[in-house]
Amino acid sequence: MELDVSSPQDQGLVDQTLRQGFRGLRFPAALERAFVIQHADERTFKLIVAGLYSLLVFGGILLADYLMMPKELPLAITMRVGVYAPVVLVLLKVLHRLSLPQLNEWMVVLVGLFASGIMVFLSATSAEPLAYVKLVELIIVVIYVAVFARFWPMVVLSALVMVIHLVAMSAAHDVIGTVKISSFLLLATTMMFALYGTYKREHNDRLAFLLDLREQALRLTLQEANARLDTMARTDALTGVPNRRFFDEFLAQAWSRAATLGQPLSLLLIDVDHFKAFNDRYGHQAGDRCLCVVAEAIASCLRRPVDVLARWGGEEFVVVLAEADTEAAAEVAQRVRQAVQDCALPHVASVTARVVTVSVGVATAWPAAQGSQADLLQRTDTALYQAKATGRNRFCADEAVAQKVGALA
Repeated sequence: MELDVSSPQDQGLVDQTLRQGFRGLRFPAALERAFVIQHADERTFKLIVAGLYSLLVFGGILLADYLMMPKELPLAITMRVGVYAPVVLVLLKVLHRLSLPQLNEWMVVLVGLFASGIMVFLSATSAEPLAYVKLVELIIVVIYVAVFARFWPMVVLSALVMVIHLVAMSAAHDVIGTVKISSFLLLATTMMFALYGTYKREHNDRLAFLLDLREQALRLTLQEANARLDTMARTDALTGVPNRRFFDEFLAQAWSRAATLGQPLSLLLIDVDHFKAFNDRYGHQAGDRCLCVVAEAIASCLRRPVDVLARWGGEEFVVVLAEADTEAAAEVAQRVRQAVQDCALPHVASVTARVVTVSVGVATAWPAAQGSQADLLQRTDTALYQAKATGRNRFCADEAVAQKVGALA
C-alpha cells in the first residue's frame, strides 16, 4: 500500500518516526518503501554516473602500476581495462534495465569488491618486493564508494575490504617491518571517517524526507481547511445553496460572458409568500425547514449547469439563467412556482393559498447591447413587486415580450 500523506494514520506514522528517531537508518515498512521509491530515479542516475566515472579512476591507477610494477603493466591493463571495464558496463546495463532500487544499492558492494579483488590480484602476482604496498589503493575504493553509497551497504563493503586487506597483508613479506600495521591503521581510519560521513548524509536525507512529508501533510490540511472556509463563505448555512456573496461573483462572471458572446441573461427573484405569517404560526424552526424545502424545489427546476440558485436573503432566492431569453426564463419561473406549490407545505396563515407558495419576478438583459447588472437586478425586483401586488403565487416578467402573469394554482 502506498503512503498517503493526507491520511491521518500515515501522518501519525511520520510524526511518530520523527519523535522516536531512526538511528538504525530504517523506517517502518510503509515509510521505507516510500523513501526508496521517491529517490529511486535519482539514485539510479547517480549510481550509473558513479560507475562510469569509476572506469576513469580505476584506469588512472595504471600510472601507479607503471611506476611501481612496470613488468606487470600489460597484466594491469588487461585486468583494469579488459576485465573491470566490461564487467562494470554490464552491471550498469543491468542496473538500468532491472530498475530495482534496493538491489541497486547492494550492487555498489559487488563493484567495490570486484575492484578490490583486482587490486589484490595484481599485488599478489607481482614479483616486485614492495608490490604489497599497493594494497593501500584499497583506500581509494573505500573513499570513492563512500561518496555515493548508502550506509549499510558501505558497512558491508568496509568489513569485506578490511578482511581482504588483512588476508593479503598476512601473506605478504614486510621487508620494512612497519608497512602492515601502518597500512592497517590508515585503512581503518579512512573507513571510520567514510562510514561516519555516509551515516550523516543518509540520516540527513531521511530526515529531509520525513520533514518534506510532514510539510506536504500540513499543506494539504491547510488547503482542505481553506477550501472548507471558502465553501462556507460562499454557501448559505441553512439551505446549502450558494449565498449572496457567491451570487454577486457569479453574476459578474455570467454578465461578462454573456456580453462577450452576445447572449441574453435572465434573473428570477423568488419570494416565499407570507413567510412572516408562517413563522408566527408554526415557529422559526418550521420556517427554517420551509426555506430548505423551497430551495430544493427551486433547484429541481434548474436543468442546466449554467443555471445557478442562490439565497438572496431572508425568504428570498435568486436564480441566474445564462443563455436564456425572457420566454425561456418565464417557463422556468412557472416551473418553480408550480414545484413549490406541489410540495404542499401547510400554510393556514396565508391569505393566498392553504399551502406555501412563491411569487417570482423575471427580467432579461442583453449585456452586449445595453444595461448593467444593477439595472437588471432593479427590473427583476420590480417584476417581483408586481407579482406580489397582483395576488402572489404567480410570476411577472419585466419585458414586453413576456408581459404575462402565471396562472394561479
